[in-house]
Amino acid sequence: MISQAFSALVEAPRVCGRIAANDRSLYLVETEHGQHHAQIIGSLRYQLEDPRDFPVVGDYVSLLQAGDVYMIDSVLQRQNLFARRAKNGSHYMQPIAANIDTLFITVAVNRDFKIRRLERYVASAYAFEVPFAIALTKIDLVEDVDSFIEAVHGTLNDVPIVALSSLDGRGYAALQQFCGPDKTIAFVGSSGVGKSTLINSLLGKTVLETGGIRETDGRGRHTTTRRLLLHREDGTAIIDTPGMREFTLAEADQGVADVFQEITSIAESCKYKDCRHIAEPGCAVLEYVDDDRLDSWRKLEREAAFEARKTDRRAAVLERDRWKNIHKANRRRERERDF
Repeated sequence: MISQAFSALVEAPRVCGRIAANDRSLYLVETEHGQHHAQIIGSLRYQLEDPRDFPVVGDYVSLLQAGDVYMIDSVLQRQNLFARRAKNGSHYMQPIAANIDTLFITVAVNRDFKIRRLERYVASAYAFEVPFAIALTKIDLVEDVDSFIEAVHGTLNDVPIVALSSLDGRGYAALQQFCGPDKTIAFVGSSGVGKSTLINSLLGKTVLETGGIRETDGRGRHTTTRRLLLHREDGTAIIDTPGMREFTLAEADQGVADVFQEITSIAESCKYKDCRHIAEPGCAVLEYVDDDRLDSWRKLEREAAFEARKTDRRAAVLERDRWKNIHKANRRRERERDF
């Protein structure tokens, strides 16, 4: 299903499509007339330098058709984009999904439940201005679900939470408020938290492969291997994503501040305006903030600052390369004039 708001932005002979999946340079694109494989047109590919500028699952795009061949010639302006820093210390962003109405940060209430991991995802959701909710899954595995809800609210205040069991269907009614025509919901989280099972339940049929968790450590096994956009009968678009062992922050300075806003507020009462909240006398943060919460804030603050410096270096490299290309083009034109 194609949103009319986006479809109206594309004029004939082009058609509007939405990215449903991609495998390297090949995309699966939905249009009003079905699904088609497409590639990026050469002129657009050469213009793109940042991975975030390439189409990602959830994007609306403009398509040119030549016979049975479809070519993507532009990515329509996004409502939002959720991303993380690429692995192995890369400068680049790794886009995850675009045009999301609600991002469900999914965590199972078993041995893999960690508030610190939730803080990281929530900081990124705030940073990229993506509306989000917390999905607590596998609640049939525990006796006291409320303790997990209280743990999340105790740290992340009034974030919306849905507690779900795919075994007996508890909590699924609460998901309906996020669904409907022209609505897009996405699920992110670690491997084995039950995203695929949850989505199969929402779809009312088995579409995605599911897997269990290892008995030895409670860690999940990868079942989803690529991002994929699916549809409910009511018109809801659902984006499934592979499980993430690591989630590195990107451009999340403000996001970290939003997650830990109580620390920022308390810091105003510190004796010294330049207090670093480490060992200074009269530090209100040290007096009132829980040690675990404070350690988490420091860690994410350092990581966000480090990633920001990497982004600045990457921007400098791109600008340097841009001017190199300009100078090369100018020299080439001068040589051509001499002939």
